[in-house]
Amino acid sequence: MKKFVWKNRLFGFVFIIFVWLFVVYPFDLNANTNLSDINWYKYRESISFLYDNGVVQWYPNGTFGPNLEINRAEIMKIILEASLDEDVFTWSNCFVDVKNDRYAKYVCYAKQQGMIKWYTDWTFKPMQKVIFAEALKMWLEWFDIDTNDAGKEDWYQPYIDWGHNNNIFSRYSIIPTKNMTRGEATYLLHQLMLERMWARDFVNQRDVASVGCGKDAPTNVPSSSIVNWQLRNYITVIGNKYDKNTPMKIIFAFHGRTNPNTMVRTYYDIEKESQDNAIIIYPAGLPEQWPSRNWSNPWDKKSELRDFALFDQLLEEFENNYCINKDQVFVVGHSLGAWFSNSLSCARGDVIRAIASVGGGTTINDCNGPVAAMIMQNPDDNLSPYREWVVARDQLLKQNACWESTKSVGPILWNCVEYTDCIKDAPVIWCPHSDSISEQWTYYPHTWPDFAGEYIWDFFAAQK
Repeated sequence: MKKFVWKNRLFGFVFIIFVWLFVVYPFDLNANTNLSDINWYKYRESISFLYDNGVVQWYPNGTFGPNLEINRAEIMKIILEASLDEDVFTWSNCFVDVKNDRYAKYVCYAKQQGMIKWYTDWTFKPMQKVIFAEALKMWLEWFDIDTNDAGKEDWYQPYIDWGHNNNIFSRYSIIPTKNMTRGEATYLLHQLMLERMWARDFVNQRDVASVGCGKDAPTNVPSSSIVNWQLRNYITVIGNKYDKNTPMKIIFAFHGRTNPNTMVRTYYDIEKESQDNAIIIYPAGLPEQWPSRNWSNPWDKKSELRDFALFDQLLEEFENNYCINKDQVFVVGHSLGAWFSNSLSCARGDVIRAIASVGGGTTINDCNGPVAAMIMQNPDDNLSPYREWVVARDQLLKQNACWESTKSVGPILWNCVEYTDCIKDAPVIWCPHSDSISEQWTYYPHTWPDFAGEYIWDFFAAQK
């Protein structure tokens, strides 16, 4: 049977929703939800919108579970409830593993319409999770959206590129083989519905400008913020090439345990190499004074280090007050700052474009998106053991879905190799360098290499 043609019926559906929400019942996000776990979730508006209209439901304990991975049955239910009348769902018992379950009518309708495929044993496997690329493909094909897949090597790339170009999901934030979450699925559907509600075509034009673009910059360059009720200081370098109408790169530079931000600013060389083509922020760890500074508390969970919140807030503040390129957020660190940068790149892979780290491992392994990465360390470094650096490299290879193939890059003395078969725009460069002479002319394999600043800037600049 021919697939349901949604255009008129879906438009009528969303128009009715529009009239009801904005004319009969004004939409109030602060008063409409009992979902305790979405108060600070980034797709809260989308979840609230669909929840209010019966498209998604909550669990008996009053939570939505936005980070729970969506399964095959759930995704069919959400798609169909958003675009069809309830009375069309009458069929059940259509697979050996889909009988009279609560989701059976949706799965069976989808089978009847030829929307889904089943396994050779005639099962549907309703509880099986759906990877991001498959889910995105399913949504876009159901909405009859042309993704222009000509010339694309990977089957999923047209769908990823379409979402990127239409400002729904940045391709720099997506691991195609990672399972889609309930929150992501809700956000995607909300964006598709809004576009049809206003009868507009998707513009297919990526918008990288932060909300601060067009605004006059603050009179005084910011140097402190209150994060979780605590004053946090940092050095901000704006540069004389800043233009309020031109989105600019932003770099967060994290220091190590013993060297403060004032000192690493002198030897990272990022400012010199950038030639004022980036906003650079040097946060100060806690405590700010000698002898030991840190980016976390001893009791922090690996996935919730204290200063992830510092990064989140500073990025938000600068995006609100300056013209930032949202696809050009970079992070660099040395020693403990490298450990934090590596960990941050995993936890915030959905917003960080690339990182560069020198002499550090990682303690986190459940990543949110791919991140282009350059990691450097001297194999003789005992302050940050080589084995921990290998763990960081292997985590990035997993995060970026890289295979084992490599090619040499950079000068021979740097010993760098690039892993080539990674997610698009997410290479991993691995540099077991031999630079071991400190600025005091002593043997110190934990040193910041002389070439690092130049190489890091070139690497960041190459991430278009």
